[in-house]
Amino acid sequence: IHCSTKNKTNMKMLKFLLPLLLVASCSSFSLNGLFSSEDKAEELPAEDSAVEEIDEQVEEEEESEDEEVEEEEEEDNLEVEEVEQEEEEEENLEVVSLEEEDEEEDEEEDELSALEEDEEDEEEEEIDEEEEVESVALEAEDDFEEEEEDEEDEEEEDSEFL
Repeated sequence: IHCSTKNKTNMKMLKFLLPLLLVASCSSFSLNGLFSSEDKAEELPAEDSAVEEIDEQVEEEEESEDEEVEEEEEEDNLEVEEVEQEEEEEENLEVVSLEEEDEEEDEEEDELSALEEDEEDEEEEEIDEEEEVESVALEAEDDFEEEEEDEEDEEEEDSEFL
């Protein structure tokens, strides 16, 4: 009977010690923490501060990622703005060159019209001179005919008196 009671007590001890040994084999477990309540109170804030530190690190990482994303967006926006400015400058250059071409064409047209007007004026002056020469010639012819008539009339009058 003695053996059986001894085995029974050994078995009871093993039932109690096995879970204790299993917990003790874990690296983060200490026997002092099991038997004293003061150590637990000290460990809890340490764990809280560790959790807070991890949270802060995570937040900092997220903030730095956000900042990186914002910087990339700003760079993209700057690139887009630069491209837009270049396009605007090209458009302005095109508009200016087109305006200059229009001005040059207008100047050429003005010069051509001025030349045409000058030619017309010269033609008109020539025509006016020709007309004036013709009218002077006609007047001179009329005067000449009148003088001839007057001379003939005088000759007739002279011949009548004789």
